[in-house]
Amino acid sequence: MYILAGMLVLGFICNLLIRPLADHWFMKPEEVAKLHAQDGVVSASGGSFGIGKGGLDAKAAMFWAFVGVPLAWGYGSP
Repeated sequence: MYILAGMLVLGFICNLLIRPLADHWFMKPEEVAKLHAQDGVVSASGGSFGIGKGGLDAKAAMFWAFVGVPLAWGYGSP
């Protein structure tokens, strides 16, 4: 328990040390548009970066079963 409590305190300290990035690390919208124009990428407003666009295919169902079956097994056992 002492080790876990120490790790919790260490994680809390690490979270306190995290700071936002300075603005000079980010590209301006004009720079992004110029880069996309060079690469021929069509700019889309916003987006979810592919999350929620694929639906439930066989591969996704297999991985959900890989996670869900052991959870259901543990939930159902006494």
